[in-house]
Amino acid sequence: MKKNLFSKFTLKMLLITAVAMLLSLLGLLAVTRYDNKYITKAVLTQDHLCVIPEKGYCSLVDGWEFYPDVLLSPEDFADQTQPYYTTWAGEYPNLALFHENKIPYGVSTWRLHLTGNGNVQLYLQEPLCTAKVYADGLYLGETGVVSPGSYAPLIKDTVYSFYLDGNADLIIQTANYSHYYGGLWYAPVIGDADSVTHLIGARMFIYGLLFFSSLTLSLFCLVLWERRENGSRAVTFYFGMLSLSFAVRICYPFLRLFGVPLVRTLYAIEDAAAISGLYFSLQITLLLFVTDGLKRLQKTLRILSLFSCGIVVVVPVFVLPVFPGLLLWYGPFVSWYKAGMAFLLISLTVYGALAGLRHIGIILAAASANGICLFYSVVSIGVYEPFAGAYPEEYGAFCMVIAFAVLMVRRSREMTLENTRLNLHLQEEVEEKTKHLRKLLTERGQLIAELGHDMKSPLTSLSNMAQIIRLNDIMLDADTHRRMLHIEEQCSLLSERLKSIQEVAAQTSSPVKMEPMLLNTFLSDFYHNCRPIIELYGPNFLEDITPRPCRIMGNAEHLFRALENLLYNAADFTPPEGKVTLSLTSDDDFAYIAVADTGSGIPEKDLPNIFHRSYTTRSGKGGQGLGLAITRTIVLEHAGRIEVTSKEGAGTTFTICIPVLDEDKQF
Repeated sequence: MKKNLFSKFTLKMLLITAVAMLLSLLGLLAVTRYDNKYITKAVLTQDHLCVIPEKGYCSLVDGWEFYPDVLLSPEDFADQTQPYYTTWAGEYPNLALFHENKIPYGVSTWRLHLTGNGNVQLYLQEPLCTAKVYADGLYLGETGVVSPGSYAPLIKDTVYSFYLDGNADLIIQTANYSHYYGGLWYAPVIGDADSVTHLIGARMFIYGLLFFSSLTLSLFCLVLWERRENGSRAVTFYFGMLSLSFAVRICYPFLRLFGVPLVRTLYAIEDAAAISGLYFSLQITLLLFVTDGLKRLQKTLRILSLFSCGIVVVVPVFVLPVFPGLLLWYGPFVSWYKAGMAFLLISLTVYGALAGLRHIGIILAAASANGICLFYSVVSIGVYEPFAGAYPEEYGAFCMVIAFAVLMVRRSREMTLENTRLNLHLQEEVEEKTKHLRKLLTERGQLIAELGHDMKSPLTSLSNMAQIIRLNDIMLDADTHRRMLHIEEQCSLLSERLKSIQEVAAQTSSPVKMEPMLLNTFLSDFYHNCRPIIELYGPNFLEDITPRPCRIMGNAEHLFRALENLLYNAADFTPPEGKVTLSLTSDDDFAYIAVADTGSGIPEKDLPNIFHRSYTTRSGKGGQGLGLAITRTIVLEHAGRIEVTSKEGAGTTFTICIPVLDEDKQF
């Protein structure tokens, strides 16, 4: 059974690979057919004249006269005939073949015979690395400085307009002492003004779409990584860097359009971005689809990638200007390194596919497409060069970016669904546990109430018996009389503690039922009910209740008990000539109930502990330390808080803060 499943999965992966490769080939063949300078090129007559159409555009590929190591102007061709090589644009990447020492640098002249009628525009794309242009004997313009004595490289896409009336010569002087390619590596485009303008606009649109989509993905992922909002932070980081490296790599048409200087540096950054993109793709593949045994490759790949990036940055910028002969191996090194990393990426993806890992299909398809594009970019040199679209290698890299973007979306969606499922399960479990806990609390409260009731009768009987014996003075000596008094005191103490236990049990035995209540009316009734009792203690009992309506969600019985504890505490510690004040104020969020007295106050060292159970400052007065603890519990039930301020000898103020109801909850 397992063998059959493995065979089905393997067949599925093979099918995905085959389909991806087939679609990639079909796509490449389509762009080769419809967006190719080598197909839509100027017709060459038997007299070696390039025919320029009156409408539309074409590329100037064939029929070039190539003059290496010389800069020739129109006057030079008028005086004498110069020896030349017949070539096509892109045949010679540099001048190494024309030098015995294989030095690739130097100057050259390119000449082409044109025929046509009307105003035309010449789109000179990325001449390497400077260019001076003449048409029909007229100087049209120059990028950089061609002269060897004052050579200044500047790679810029330029457009030149001129009038073509019959036959004319197009002469382009080039100089290259900066790049491993030189001269007319990219075929110029010529046509009417509207067609050429639309072509340039289409090219900028396509590259803009590639650039801004990858840049948006990179910024989004890097923000997620920085905020740690994703569990797979390493994968998020590497995908963000993959998208960013592709954006850096693909932005060169905009730099060429505006003529940004620093030629060596820009090309070095472009190569480094391409190598970094392969490295980040490999790291994501290792993290997601490779077992721990092979993850040791991560360190090796990191070192190799950093070394390679260092080479493509340091060598063009600092080494080649001093040792230009090294250029012969530098270009092949970059190409072979890219091919090797692409092959390793496909191999690791196939390994993950054979292991039966999830989501491997889309990465396998993208890696296969990327491999096909890299291979096609090598074999299509001199066969395919796009007018408006990207190059095969760039399409392949973009496939990797999109594939990993789809993978990240699918993984995020799965994690979201899993989190939703866990939250639902957790909510159900919490409800079940809450129900069980509520049941236990209810049973505990009932048990304590029953035990308290059962203990109350014998305790009362014992206290009454001791009191009867003592009062009747039944043959009691002094020592026995004292012991009887002690029994009565202990029975009274046990009775008070039993009452406190029953109060605590009542607080926790069942959920508190809350309902809207007008705090002003409640406190006014509380004041009038308690005033006679408090004034029996001695101090004056005052009220200061705001007329502003204060509505809260509360339980009147529990809130009455909490205030009663505070009020009796205040009365106990306030002398007869003092006063106790009950007040109510409010703001937009809270109602503030304060019980203030002018009594003895609380020592500062005792303030942090007064709300703890069994903590009391009533030394020798029989206090149990439960009143304030119960009060605090009741306040917390009401989603509020209780605060205390006190100064020894100046009194104490307890303030209860309870949230007021919103307007839509008021009645």
